[in-house]
Amino acid sequence: MGNKYYNYKKVNDWGDGEYLSGNADFDFQRLIHSEAGKHIIRARGFMTRYSDVDDPELLKYWNDMGVRCEIRTTKGEKWLAFVPLEAYENKDMNLPVVAIFRPVDLLAIAFYEYMIDLAAQGEFIALIYSSEDLDTNDVFYDMIQETLRDFPADPGRVYVTGHSHYGEFAMEFMRRHHESIAAVAQQGDTAGILLDFYGSSQAGVELMHEIDMPLINVAGTTEMVGIFPINTEAPGVPADSPLRRRFPMDREARIASWKRRLYAMRCPIPSDEEIIAAANGNKVERVLGFPVDRSDIIYAEGCECYIGDIKNIDGNYHFRTVAMENIPHTTCRFMHVLSWSFLRRFARELKTGKVIELY
Repeated sequence: MGNKYYNYKKVNDWGDGEYLSGNADFDFQRLIHSEAGKHIIRARGFMTRYSDVDDPELLKYWNDMGVRCEIRTTKGEKWLAFVPLEAYENKDMNLPVVAIFRPVDLLAIAFYEYMIDLAAQGEFIALIYSSEDLDTNDVFYDMIQETLRDFPADPGRVYVTGHSHYGEFAMEFMRRHHESIAAVAQQGDTAGILLDFYGSSQAGVELMHEIDMPLINVAGTTEMVGIFPINTEAPGVPADSPLRRRFPMDREARIASWKRRLYAMRCPIPSDEEIIAAANGNKVERVLGFPVDRSDIIYAEGCECYIGDIKNIDGNYHFRTVAMENIPHTTCRFMHVLSWSFLRRFARELKTGKVIELY
């Protein structure tokens, strides 16, 4: 049951909720009456309260929070840097950098408001940029280097993240610049790896198999393409949905995409039968649709979060998948909490390329 006392229409009208892009199992009313809904709609309010990212009132809002929004241009591409105010005075901070793939507009603010909040708390410097072109996105590397040059930032703790196909852009960027990336957080993206999908290729899978790249993938159980469980036909996707032409819907193809992900992450690959048998496993395995080496369930902001860790061939837990109950195709505050909780555990030794486990 949703909390009957929550009503956020005074903040911003939810409308019919169609823009959230949930599948047929998505409970819209439950979301809007949850703590997660409270934060989603509050963040969406940035799109109605301000005119653009350079609105003076919005810039003042950030500054009052404790973070400065610098609007920069590199090679003709506009990007945002959210820098804790303390970093302008304390040159010994050695802050991590989180590069967020999302086009520079108010929707980016709505999607990543809590990441900016974390930057205001002094957790890291947050950068926002993306184009719709894989090659153009290489300029993000120059933006990161500019950030490392101009602020007290740690080059060994650079992370990338993105939601939906921007998560795929983050992955392709990582593949091109993996020597300088400490870890990746995909949000609202497919559980498996799809080939020929925003830069994904078999060559990229082979490259990932040769490197050690910590990665967390967080998505909702009611995503529009029915991401979880992986060992069934995609749940909740209407028979006439155009998404069926682009995403694997049958069990065989979905399992194949998952085994491709495991190979890329340098993890042991179970048989099809073992993956299917996860339907009889613990609750986390039943929800995710594949076996895991360790699992946990966190209840937060009105939903259960099903966490599955898989050990790689080196014996390290560098791969985590999380399914968030009743979350459609959007980000939410706790998705960012889960992402940062994972990312901050890792650094990269740039001289040797070795992953350092900090926590």
